[in-house]
Amino acid sequence: MKYYFEGWFHNKNKLGLDLMVQEGMDVDFQCYKNGEHWDAIPIYNSNNKYDWVISLGQFKSFKGHEGGVIYGPHIMFPEVTEDFASKIFNKKTLFNFLSPWNCDLATDINKNFNAIALPFAVNIEQFQPQKKDGKPVIYFKQVDRQRLNDVLEHLGDDFIVFDYEKRYQESDFADAISKAPYAIWIGRHESQGFAFQETLSSDTPIFVIDVKSCREELNSFWSTYLPEHPLTATAASYFDDSCGLRTYPDRWKEDWDLFLSKDYAPREFIVKNLSAKPCLEIWENKLQGLLS
Repeated sequence: MKYYFEGWFHNKNKLGLDLMVQEGMDVDFQCYKNGEHWDAIPIYNSNNKYDWVISLGQFKSFKGHEGGVIYGPHIMFPEVTEDFASKIFNKKTLFNFLSPWNCDLATDINKNFNAIALPFAVNIEQFQPQKKDGKPVIYFKQVDRQRLNDVLEHLGDDFIVFDYEKRYQESDFADAISKAPYAIWIGRHESQGFAFQETLSSDTPIFVIDVKSCREELNSFWSTYLPEHPLTATAASYFDDSCGLRTYPDRWKEDWDLFLSKDYAPREFIVKNLSAKPCLEIWENKLQGLLS
């Protein structure tokens, strides 16, 4: 199949797509660097026959296009009213929510969302394990800081802490997770969660002190969005028992020893499910039958 992309690219999504292109994905796009991210420059030509056009960050029409259209993932829920969704979403017009849990939330909020989970590849060559002789890592991102304080008070401070709000160098993060025997994750919901998946790619199991709702993200629109809805969510968008253990703030102390008692194979999970080849297969397998 042939794809056309345009719009604003999160850096990790763009790099993941590049890996999928190296694996054989047939894609048209031209990008320029825009700060930490990328913009795919509009080069759409109706004479080119694309199976799917992807508008990453806005709703627009593609005159003369007879194939399918995918919107997102850089479009927020409030931008899509139920009436608008009912008019644009159909078998060949989709919204990419990146992961299954986010698709479930989307369709629960708005039954007219034709949601699909199409992830971008993790760079398994950049994020590889080294000898596990470093300190364990704590990753903290945009939730109640008392959760971090509780962990440090209970387990001590012999950790390397990466605080999303304080920023950090990716090279420092990559080095730390490659050597860490394990990581503790204290973060808000993630549509895909590259830092999380890069940690797993480094063969570092994760003890996830998870969220149950998007509302647990601090200082975001989620706190007031659809107040009657639970907005069920997770920080571990792709995860199973081989990757580590998932727990919650009210019971993590009871689960800690259980986490330490088990063996894990997180890199194997990422290579099998989220490296370039399986990601390309997800896109091709999910989209192929929708155009017939």
